[in-house]
Amino acid sequence: MKRLLIPLFCLFASAAWGQNPAPATITEAEREQLLDRAKSLKAEASRIKQEAERKQAEANTECWKKTLVSGCQRDARREYLDSMAAARKLDVDAKKIEREVRERDRATKQAKQAAEAPQKQAEREKKIAREKEKAAEQQQQREKKAAEKEQEALKGSARARESERERQEKLEARRQKEEKAERKALEREKKRKRLAEDRARQLEKAQQQGQAVPQ
Repeated sequence: MKRLLIPLFCLFASAAWGQNPAPATITEAEREQLLDRAKSLKAEASRIKQEAERKQAEANTECWKKTLVSGCQRDARREYLDSMAAARKLDVDAKKIEREVRERDRATKQAKQAAEAPQKQAEREKKIAREKEKAAEQQQQREKKAAEKEQEALKGSARARESERERQEKLEARRQKEEKAERKALEREKKRKRLAEDRARQLEKAQQQGQAVPQ
């Protein structure tokens, strides 16, 4: 049982890890170390089970050679059950470590997404700006061609002047409408950006709180 002291210490020491309100992020080295520990605990549990089975099988034969057969069998059974219980505890500890790794993997992924959010937001804003600029240029070209055709058809007539006045009013109304739509779009983008920044700060705060818990 002395060989169980170190693994059992790992079991009790790691029991507090599941208490973290917010899992900390994890490095590749930490991940490898934790998974190696879980693997070692599983291997030790398997070894204990096999050894317990072997001793139990031997006891089933050897106890009949002794004077106090029932007492021998009872002691052997007690030792077998104790060993199997210790093995189960090691398996449980290994699963806790594996669960911690999964939770910290998720926290690391979320932290990465939060860190990349400002850059992605900036890229989205640039894309929107390019699309707006392109659409404005296309609209300007269409309006220019339409104006040229209309000017040519109505040139030199009173009707042309009246039509031109109406066209200018429509263009002005359209321009005002587009400016209003653009302002609304800009406000939506600013609001979306604030939400993204708030989310990033929340994730960062959650990460900092998680890292403050002793490992």
